[in-house]
Amino acid sequence: MLKVKPIIPPNFVENLFKQTRFTKKEIVGLCKLFKKLVAIYGAESTSSVAAMSSVVLITIPTQGFDRLMFREFLQNEFGITTEEILTDRIFCFFDQRNDGVIHEDEWITGLSVLLKGTQDERIKYTFTIYDLNNDGFITKEEIFSLLRNCLVKHPQDEDPDEGVRELVDIVLRKMDCDNDTKLSFEDFSTSVNKQSLLLEAFGQCLPSREISESFLNSISSVQ
Repeated sequence: MLKVKPIIPPNFVENLFKQTRFTKKEIVGLCKLFKKLVAIYGAESTSSVAAMSSVVLITIPTQGFDRLMFREFLQNEFGITTEEILTDRIFCFFDQRNDGVIHEDEWITGLSVLLKGTQDERIKYTFTIYDLNNDGFITKEEIFSLLRNCLVKHPQDEDPDEGVRELVDIVLRKMDCDNDTKLSFEDFSTSVNKQSLLLEAFGQCLPSREISESFLNSISSVQ
């Protein structure tokens, strides 16, 4: 039986071309890659459609990435092995429909920021990830929670949190421009523009430049 190649509607590509920084050729490659990756990571997820035959996977549109599948994707493809609190926030950034699934267009739109975003786009993205309760500020408590998850792996001291609290105070002294004990977007943006290493100050949420370039180069070879 001949396998039916997936058909990518021209208007789908055109709309994503207008919304993202990808070329039309890259978008077509990403569409093909999306279906392949959903099938691969879906094979390890009980909520996936990977139990279907390969023919069905091609002729019937795949739904998308659930949280577990997306976490595996971030780790394996981008080397983002951060804590669940951050991978969940990255998932929410991609899941613009807020329906618990990252669909094809959401995946491509999100990747545009991660792989080709401007400095301003990447700053806005990381701020959104670190603003755990979406109130427009990264609070002292949120910084503590983020840094504690990143740093406290095997606590040996009587109070391992004390070192984290000291680090939080150091961070606020450096980044809190208006001294209100929390980071606004303006505080965060100003600090990152002065020192780019602060972009991922509270945990990894972006692929490295080398991995990004390798991923982009691989798109053109997707069959």
